[in-house]
Amino acid sequence: MANYNRRDFAKLVVLGGIGYTVFACGEDAKKEKSDVKDEVPKMPELLPKNVQLYQKADAEYQELAVRFNKRFQQSPTYIAQCFTTQGVADAVKFARFKDLKVVVKSGGHSFEGFSSTNDGLVVDVSAMKTMEWTSDHSLTVGAGCILKELYDEMLPKQRILPSGSCATVGIAGLALGGGYGFFSRKYGLTCDSLQEITIVDGNGNILHESGNSAILKACKGGGNGNFGIVTKMKFRTYQAPKFFQAFRCKSYKLDTKRAKELLQTWFRYTEKLPKTAFSAFVLNGKTLTILITSYSDDDKEVLQMYNALKAKSDKATIGSKRPLAKALKTFYGVQHPIYFKNACAGLYKDFAEIEGCIDDVISKVISSRGLIYQVNTLGGNINSTAAEKRSVYPHRSYPYLSELQSYWDKPSQEASRLAAFQEVQEYFYQHGIRAHYRNYPDINFKDFQTAYYGKYLPELKKIKQQLDSENRIQHPQSI
Repeated sequence: MANYNRRDFAKLVVLGGIGYTVFACGEDAKKEKSDVKDEVPKMPELLPKNVQLYQKADAEYQELAVRFNKRFQQSPTYIAQCFTTQGVADAVKFARFKDLKVVVKSGGHSFEGFSSTNDGLVVDVSAMKTMEWTSDHSLTVGAGCILKELYDEMLPKQRILPSGSCATVGIAGLALGGGYGFFSRKYGLTCDSLQEITIVDGNGNILHESGNSAILKACKGGGNGNFGIVTKMKFRTYQAPKFFQAFRCKSYKLDTKRAKELLQTWFRYTEKLPKTAFSAFVLNGKTLTILITSYSDDDKEVLQMYNALKAKSDKATIGSKRPLAKALKTFYGVQHPIYFKNACAGLYKDFAEIEGCIDDVISKVISSRGLIYQVNTLGGNINSTAAEKRSVYPHRSYPYLSELQSYWDKPSQEASRLAAFQEVQEYFYQHGIRAHYRNYPDINFKDFQTAYYGKYLPELKKIKQQLDSENRIQHPQSI
């Protein structure tokens, strides 16, 4: 059933009681949009070199249906595994013909399972992994590339992209929602390096966007499954640093008072970190890990912060200056599906914004099994006026991004873990924390569109109407 040809589709649609029309699908670049209001969708010819269509009885369907978060066990009507941009276009046209909604899957790491559905069509671009370099060190990648594949390609050439560190995260989802990592304070968000895209709109038209394109701008922070399916992305890359170094301070058996004092100290010193440094405050139950990373010999402020925290911690270590390729693998994380709940816990400007609720937050984290509260440094060149004009990421003025995490081994543990998780979220909400990072979504966020997109929401709604007026491409928190 997996390898459909033209005759097989004729049988399929006749048995389904629907008409069948084949039309040629060209490989042209930009196409003029037709007036879809009066257009009767036609059945595309789904060529195996471009796309394979699977249903629930197919073994390939079962493999492709797996997502990183085992909490979600969705069953779409079809999964279209796409190999080319034309295949994505044909899959969207098939969805129009069958009147199905479309969701998009690249890396499959959506915290809330937005890359799948219990009906409709999943357009799976995970097999689209081409990578092409240009003479100016720009890199064009297929939307199915994951970060470890990207690093395996870039690092031997001494190039980097300011992206994340989790090995199996897809570059498409990461960049389209913003994207940050160890190098973002110097080089900006992942989306700030995005120069060109190829995107398929809600009617199956193929568009190429670059320069001052409003569509390209909308895909820099607002493109996660909202109005089109990005198939190729061209990024500017940067000279990789000669080394990467990690500093760690650990504290154990914490109570609320001591954890809060450590957090205050962390906030105070992170304000002075150079752009080549990153830090994370990770409170896991009663255990605290503070990570500081650096890739510059000018580490005066880093050492000042490390020494101040070392004096208040139970254990402190300075890692060696390691080659970047080896150092990054330390942060690749789990690479197989697990049960978890992660979500943004707000973006902050300073400690004062959370001071009124942080005692309750820390107390709950300390007393709850499997609950983690983490704060990461942003700032630096993320807060760039020039970059803001070319993107729709609305939170550049916030130098801190926090997240909640919870992990468990058995489905029976989920209810209690989620209850504690939501209690902490409510502390932040009642205290007025409203700004959230789109790549760390939560299905329960109130007024989520404003939380994710802020002042750019009207602009994104216009792009949605332009590219997907039928709302073909959608998930529970899409525009």
